[in-house]
Formats: sequence, C-alpha cells, structure tokens
Amino acid sequence: MPPIARKVIGAWLIAGCCMVFFQVIIGGVTRLTESGLSITEWKPIKGIVPPLNEKEWNDEFALYKQKVQYKVINEGMSLSEFKWIYFWEYFHRFWARFMGIVFAVGFGFFLYKKWFDRNLILRILPLFLWGGIEGVYGWYMVSRGLRGIYVPPIHLSMHLVIALSLFAYLVWITVYVLRGEGTFTRPSPALRNLATAIILLLFVQIFFGGIVSGMKAGLSYPTWPDMNGSFIPASLFNEPATSIGFTTYNAQDDWGRTLIQVLHRFTAYILVLLVVVFYFKASKISDDRPFRIGLNLFPLLILLQATIGILTLLHCIGHIPVLWGVLHQAGAMLLLANTIFIYFHLSAKSSQ
Repeated sequence: MPPIARKVIGAWLIAGCCMVFFQVIIGGVTRLTESGLSITEWKPIKGIVPPLNEKEWNDEFALYKQKVQYKVINEGMSLSEFKWIYFWEYFHRFWARFMGIVFAVGFGFFLYKKWFDRNLILRILPLFLWGGIEGVYGWYMVSRGLRGIYVPPIHLSMHLVIALSLFAYLVWITVYVLRGEGTFTRPSPALRNLATAIILLLFVQIFFGGIVSGMKAGLSYPTWPDMNGSFIPASLFNEPATSIGFTTYNAQDDWGRTLIQVLHRFTAYILVLLVVVFYFKASKISDDRPFRIGLNLFPLLILLQATIGILTLLHCIGHIPVLWGVLHQAGAMLLLANTIFIYFHLSAKSSQ
C-alpha cells in the first residue's frame, strides 16, 4: 500500500471511528431524554426529510399520540415539547444515514484508486453488513417499544452491544491500516489470555450497562459503595426471581433491578482489578512508544470510567441524569477503544 494511501485511508477510518462514537452518544441522549419512540414509522428513504410545515408536524404528533408512551407519561405534551424529543430521534437516524454515505463514498473512491488490497477489502466489507444489521435491529427495538411505555431493556442492551462491537472492529481495522502488522510486543500466552478475558468481560459489562439503563435501575440504588445501606440487598434473596423486567420495562420489578445492579457493580470491580494486574504484568514487554501510551492510559481510563459510573449513580435521585449518563457511555467507548488498541499490539505478528 502506498504511504499516501495508508494515510488517507487511515484518516477516513479515524473519521469513521469518530462518527460511530458520536452516533452512540446521540443514541444515549435520545434514550435518556426518552425521545426514542417519538418517530413511529420506519421510512429509510422518505424519513430523511423531517416535517417542514405545521401540518406535517401535527400529523407526526398525531401518530405519536396514538402510542402507549404518550398516553401514559406524556399526555398533554405541547407540540414544541414533541419537536424537542423528535429532534433527537431524527438526529440519531440522520447521523446513521450520513455515516453510511461517508463509508460508501470513501470505499468506492479507494476502490477506484486501487488503494485497497484484497485483505483490506475483506476486512472492511463486514462493516457494511454490520451497520445494516444495527439499523434493522434498531427499528425492531423501536417497534417493540412502541407497544409499551419504553423500549424493552434486553433490546436496548443488544442494540448497544452491536453498536460497540462494530466500533471495536472499526478501531481494530484503523490500527491495522495505520500501524501495519508487525511484532510490537513480546507477550506471554498468559498475558494475551488476560487481555482477551478483559475484552470479553468488558462486553459483558456493556451488556449489563444497557440493561441497567433500560430498567432505570440506578433509581433504585443511588448510593455507593453500599446499596441503600446493604452491601448486597436482602431483596435479591427474599423476593421471587423474575425475568419480566428484562423483557418488558417494569418499574415494579425490584428483584430484577437489584440483580442487574449487583452484576454491574461487581463486574466493574473485577474489571478494575484485572486491568491493574494487566498493567503491571505488561509494563516491561515492549518499548514501542504507541503501545506504551495505550498501556499507560489503561488504568487511568478504567478508574475514570468507574468514577463516572459512581457519580452517575449518586445523581440518580428521582431521574436519570442525562449528562452523567452520556459521559459514562462515552467513557465506556474510550476504554473499549484503548483496550482494542492494546490487544492489537499483543496479537499482531506477521507483516502486512
């Protein structure tokens, strides 16, 4: 690959990473402002154009008024208030379409310039399928949510996991293009296995986090390090186990909210411990400067993410704080990107 091609393709991929990052943040704002069900129809082409006059706005509002969410929690909402929640859902969908155009145009241009080799084409093509799956699943998630008050937590979480797995894969490809593949480190199999375990556990934690958000579980236990005075609430053992709160939003599912909070908290503790252990074990395996920067950021990012998570919990008094919730999601993505960056250097061996 010509040096200029590597730089330009790398810049395109970095832009793609930033766009996906921003899309997930917009999705977080959409969720936390309860805007996700404001657009009641899926129009992949026609939906590009938002309502342009008062009649079109009233037509969209009339469709929303027929849904359960409006009747239960938003009855009496003004048109201007509806426009606010509509904006976030529309922006979320618009940005997804915009990303698709940027990726498609860039991909076509680089094919025309013959800057792609076969390996890179095969690595990039799954991004388009992945993005399509995310879009289709996003609408399926919304369609299920339109039957009730909110999107079912399990679907919200799966939508998030698909998005962040796409983001992680895109980060990997970006590092592959910019750095090539070579021997950057001298890790032992045990260290590489530890890094793999951290990545897997990080995705488990992201899944738990999506459930916590979908259940609004932070409202039940806005304290730390205890959970309303207990290390592990007695309700987890005294109340009957149920899965209803995972598949359908249920504010009365105290057992489900307790379980997911306990899982999310304890997984966070394990992750912090594993990252710190990894940091010290990997501290002398390479003198490669980019790898060293990523490694030194690792414990800082995991501690920052844990701190933001705690602050988010402490601000869950009566409502979910939008700012802290979005910052917590952003922190998870930065941590994931850095983890993938480190793992690339542990696993890259053959030359490009």
